[in-house]
Amino acid sequence: MSGRVVDAPVGRATASPGAWRLRALVLAAYCVNGFSLAAWTVRLPAIGVEAGLDAGGLGRLLMANALGTLVTIPLAGRWVQRAGAPRVYLAATVGFVLAYGGLAAALHAGTLPGLLGAAVLHGAAFALTNVPQAVLGTEAERRVGRTVLPQFHAAYSIAGAAGAAVGGAAAAAGVGPAAQIAALAAVAALGRGAVSLLLRGDHAHAPRAHLERSGEHPAPVAPRARRRTGVWLERPTVLLGVVVFGAALSEGAANSWMAPLVVEALAVDEGAAATFVSVFLVAQTAGRLLGGGLVDRAGRGATLVTSALVSAVGVLVLVTAGSVPVAYAGAGVWGLGAALAVPVAVSLAAARGDAAARIAAVTSLASLANVAGPPAIGAVGDAVGLPWAVGGVAVVLLAGAVAGRAAARTPPRDDRA
Repeated sequence: MSGRVVDAPVGRATASPGAWRLRALVLAAYCVNGFSLAAWTVRLPAIGVEAGLDAGGLGRLLMANALGTLVTIPLAGRWVQRAGAPRVYLAATVGFVLAYGGLAAALHAGTLPGLLGAAVLHGAAFALTNVPQAVLGTEAERRVGRTVLPQFHAAYSIAGAAGAAVGGAAAAAGVGPAAQIAALAAVAALGRGAVSLLLRGDHAHAPRAHLERSGEHPAPVAPRARRRTGVWLERPTVLLGVVVFGAALSEGAANSWMAPLVVEALAVDEGAAATFVSVFLVAQTAGRLLGGGLVDRAGRGATLVTSALVSAVGVLVLVTAGSVPVAYAGAGVWGLGAALAVPVAVSLAAARGDAAARIAAVTSLASLANVAGPPAIGAVGDAVGLPWAVGGVAVVLLAGAVAGRAAARTPPRDDRA
């Protein structure tokens, strides 16, 4: 076995100007992604009206988008290994331009098949962004010498809030969804295109050995590497997948079911219920902005365990709260616990080598939780009540805590053996 320690706190080496440049580019990539996604999804009600879709039709549109993501993420890891992260990110940029253009054209023409096809393409482009973006983020973390991946996730959330605000302002100004989505195609072409070109320029001057090891640059494909699907079944990857699945399920439950839960349990109105979700999101974003130092001091494994336990406590406090102040406290604790689990698990997966393949594996489970989790919680809630259904998320989080500890303590396999 290799002597490399995967759970060591990230070092504090002096970063070069090139390292900070890569960090800035990855930060920009996350911001563009968050802004674009929120700016069009916030217009879903108007899209439904313009296309003549009821709630079921909008659900099919979202499922088409999710299908594109779920199918593409497992393939994205291989493509990053073969072509390099910057090239795959550029391909995703082209995909987004075509998807937004297709959505706008289908809305203008009033064709549901066109909308569904463009949504599938959008989901695929999103997957082709997520994997190389995460690979580049972990490489930026390595070069900078400190934990920065949670900050990228925070930037995604903040940019998403800005995108939602822009979408809301466009709606208030009477801008139709087709026109706004067409404008997003231009944003994708200019914003993502600029990031793509700058990333390729950055990697033209980077040491090739570092890029091949991380998956940023295409490496020679050996016969054994062609059968690299084995990383999906390796114990550490499966364990980290459990962590990410639980964290994504927790986040999806908060975004989708926290407001209905407090309306049912505490008899608050819908406007007040939305503030509970806001408390969760603010706490989560603050934890991501400020949590890097904690990861550097405590180590990734300890952070994963602590995050899962804190999230579980927050869930249980919220579902058992007998008063509004206690419920607010539960929402805040839940958000703090949800801040670091996904970025730290991705970083830990990448630290084991074959970053693209391992990141694709764990993020596939996150996507599955995002797609299947909220409907499953709703179905369980219909059967046993929403507090019990949401409270069940705590059990999954506790399993994630056990899995995170085990994954961090599993030494990396030496592929040369």
